[in-house]
Amino acid sequence: MEKEEFRMPLIGEKFPELEVITTHGKMKLPDQFAGKWFILFSHPGDFTPVCTTEFVSFAKRYQDFKSLNTELIGLSVDTNISHIEWVNWIEQTLKVEIPFPIIADPMGNVAKRLGMIHAESSTSTVRAVFIVDDRSVIRLIMYYPLELGRNINEILRAVKALQIIDKTGVVMPANWPNNEIIGDKVLNPPPSNVKDSKVRLQQFKGYAWWLTYREIDKKEVEETKKLISQYTV
Repeated sequence: MEKEEFRMPLIGEKFPELEVITTHGKMKLPDQFAGKWFILFSHPGDFTPVCTTEFVSFAKRYQDFKSLNTELIGLSVDTNISHIEWVNWIEQTLKVEIPFPIIADPMGNVAKRLGMIHAESSTSTVRAVFIVDDRSVIRLIMYYPLELGRNINEILRAVKALQIIDKTGVVMPANWPNNEIIGDKVLNPPPSNVKDSKVRLQQFKGYAWWLTYREIDKKEVEETKKLISQYTV
């Protein structure tokens, strides 16, 4: 029997249907989060230093993700017993409760399906982040090496920005809402025809017909700035 080969899912594709065992029981993905955004993030292993700091950070920002209609679910190739023991250790030692489920994947089937296995170690998952929207479409994928912990503020910023993009049809500049050129304003997608290009600078402020910007609801801007402000322990 030939070994089944999977390719990594891509941005814009539906998140693959998976049945998983987690610290919160059996789940079917993406159905478990129907109507919600969710972030599936993998870590190399339980009881490791970088991963422990990441889980504490995700836990401390859990309500911020919830405020964006976004759920969290972790994953590594450890067993469910290992996950449970680690979660209990974090709560008892660091006084932080881990409120989201963690997928147990000791055979590596889920990790392989999602392209998460590290090239340097067949027994470790990379620090992958999949941001999936409320239609179960993959909107963003981030990969980090074993040695580097993730920036939770950036993940929050990405979710908030993607939701604003969906709502308004804009595109986001680098470092939004603190862009070096246009500050907290947002960009317009460039016109798709000559006729529209000739009037674009009459409709919006900008530097060229293909680089124009506009303001959005100030409430959205302020909520984002507050969301990604430096977290204080």
